[in-house]
Amino acid sequence: MERLSRFLSFASLSSPPILAPDHTSQTPPGMQLPRTNASALLALPAEIIHQILTLLDPISLADLSQTCHLLHSHAEDGKLWYDIVQEHVPAQRLLSPGLCKTWRDLYAAHHPYWFLTRHKLWFSDKAYTGIAMTGSLIVARFDPRRCCIEAYRLVAEQGDHTFEQWALDPSVIIHAFNPRLRLWLDDPVIKLNLRSAPLGKRLQKEILMPTGNAQGIRSLLFRSLRVAPANQNRSMLLWPPEIIPTPERVRNHSPSLFRSDSQKPKTLADASDTTFRIRKWMEFGSFAVSIGLRMGEDVMTFSTLPEDSYTPTKEKPWRGIWVGDYAGHGCEFLVVLQPDEHAELSNSRSSSQESSFSHAATNMESASGGAISVNENETDEQAEEAPYSGRLEAIKLTGDPNVPRGEYTFIADDIGRKGFIRIAEEQPFLGARVVKSRGHVAARGFINHSYIPSELIMMSHDRLAQYWVEFGHISFYSRVNIDDYLGFNKE
Repeated sequence: MERLSRFLSFASLSSPPILAPDHTSQTPPGMQLPRTNASALLALPAEIIHQILTLLDPISLADLSQTCHLLHSHAEDGKLWYDIVQEHVPAQRLLSPGLCKTWRDLYAAHHPYWFLTRHKLWFSDKAYTGIAMTGSLIVARFDPRRCCIEAYRLVAEQGDHTFEQWALDPSVIIHAFNPRLRLWLDDPVIKLNLRSAPLGKRLQKEILMPTGNAQGIRSLLFRSLRVAPANQNRSMLLWPPEIIPTPERVRNHSPSLFRSDSQKPKTLADASDTTFRIRKWMEFGSFAVSIGLRMGEDVMTFSTLPEDSYTPTKEKPWRGIWVGDYAGHGCEFLVVLQPDEHAELSNSRSSSQESSFSHAATNMESASGGAISVNENETDEQAEEAPYSGRLEAIKLTGDPNVPRGEYTFIADDIGRKGFIRIAEEQPFLGARVVKSRGHVAARGFINHSYIPSELIMMSHDRLAQYWVEFGHISFYSRVNIDDYLGFNKE
């Protein structure tokens, strides 16, 4: 905590750095002290010292700047702090510190919330309107014009809803899908400006944000306390769910709505860098936060994904963030994963999940002779194509009243030889690979959920279609490039 306090006040340092005590004047005549206080680091060329300092994290760099004049001057180098800030602002190239005097001042202005822009993509356990099953997807970015960190909901509209009959089976309806995506700029979810909170009170303090497009809407941002994997158990309500790959999970239920100091991090080491919380309510009466009647208070917990889990590669080209057509439920966002073949499936599924998976397997086995029929004559060239191997999973980041966020929406157990059905010869899927899959369905309230036989039509690396056999319709999914929404050139 002492180390953190030193760092939290480093931006306002005006006094010279503390110097090591001079022992030479206290040395008795004729006695020579060993040169144990001499540092080999100080004797290095300036270029080497600079290179070493590039390896330090911001806190260590600020600590080092308080040791002596020489290291203070090196640690003040604007190039070091520019690189640190730029690292936390992906897909944008910063040209100046804007309203701040130096890059170090800019970094200090938003410490310790730079992780928001570094991870850029966040999904919540509740919708921004408070509905628990649907969730929200937001994009965090840095505005260099105003030097503020902000985040907005990414929303999608289905577009013109037309349909056609499937040439292979005229009883099946194909729903057209041309989604229009945009950020909801009228209602920011996060807004941190240069005066959001005193520098030394940002770890446990909840920061009031100027958000809400209607008078009386209040929101507070605060850090979440990480739960060590060894302390996690099935009785805990954690976010995100186990099926979503993320390095950290936190509690997302608290009778006190996370007001207790014991539920907030005391040090940066305790704070999660991949989750955070927002407290939101409507207030009547005085504008002051501490006065007035609060109504509908709730806390949303947000999490992010490791970028490599949704970044496509040559071997796993379908990884990514996608938007899908869910008919009357509208557009929903999902992450498509292609786990490594040697990776074990999550061993923390609940008994209901295990039962559902078993039920899906039974359904798949019983679907013989129907629309899903495996083509045993797949050529060796088709089977050996590198991208067509392994498992493909689609998990909802936003959901609906039937199948909520954080649940599978469909699974293709093997997009290679074992799951291969055919190569489509009809429009609009000409040339697409078709594989066996399982679609996740449920009654309203996620009741009686189960997996039903379906077909995944792999049209391209940016376009998928799902044939829901029992429902008699085909719906589409399109890839979303999050980096397209980090800049300001489209506004």
